Amino acid sequence: MKKLFFLLVVLLTFGGIYYYNRPQTEQPLTLYGNIDIRQVNTAFRVGGRLETMNFEEGDIVHKGDVLATLDDDTFINAQNQATAKVAQAVASLENAKRINNRKQALCKTQNASKQDCDNAQAAQEIAEADLEYAKSSADVTQTALDDATLTAPSDGIVLIRILEPGTMISAGVPVYTISLSGKMWVRAYIKETELGKVKIGSPVKIYTDSDTKIYNGHIGFISSTAEFTPKSIETASLRTDLVYRLRIVIDDADDYLKQGMPVTIKLAQ
Repeated sequence: MKKLFFLLVVLLTFGGIYYYNRPQTEQPLTLYGNIDIRQVNTAFRVGGRLETMNFEEGDIVHKGDVLATLDDDTFINAQNQATAKVAQAVASLENAKRINNRKQALCKTQNASKQDCDNAQAAQEIAEADLEYAKSSADVTQTALDDATLTAPSDGIVLIRILEPGTMISAGVPVYTISLSGKMWVRAYIKETELGKVKIGSPVKIYTDSDTKIYNGHIGFISSTAEFTPKSIETASLRTDLVYRLRIVIDDADDYLKQGMPVTIKLAQ
């Protein structure tokens, strides 16, 4: 009985030694973050009365699609006036050229004073400058007319339809918020003690809460300065922790991923 008890003690002792000294299986580092997608607030470069809004929230838009338009009556009238001034300047220049040509011919035969010839030459040059000014003014009014139409800067999805037709707006007031198609990434944070476990280019796996698909990605950016844990992911144990921000590029992103969606990131230590 004593031998059996002694053998049991020896087995337990060696078993404990082996357990505490066995090779540890390295667990993947797990981080938590949120999907980030580029967004743009589209706005007119001119002010006016909003006439049409062509898309609703959730609609897919393509680069160049007309998102909205302003009432363009004022811009068309300004353009018509500018065009008329160009025509007037052209006529004035043609008349100044004819007068100058006659004066220069008379000067050659000394039938006109040099002062008259100089005045005629100056009048032509002034008319030429007036024409250039009129053309520039016409370009400005044409640009304003073009700016009364708001187009999509890139492919994307309408997130927010901010205004409605009939609204009087100033230049630069946002009309739509659009989530742009293209690269997506994850904004995540890592403790300073774990910073040595990651590097630029480290491959990662990205999991959504639904686990319908596992996405591949890589670390594209590591902040060089520490910051306090963001409020959005703060817990009682993290309130005073300093963390480093990571940007994780998603290599095979699709339309399922949405702005702000929480995800889990795993990478090998």
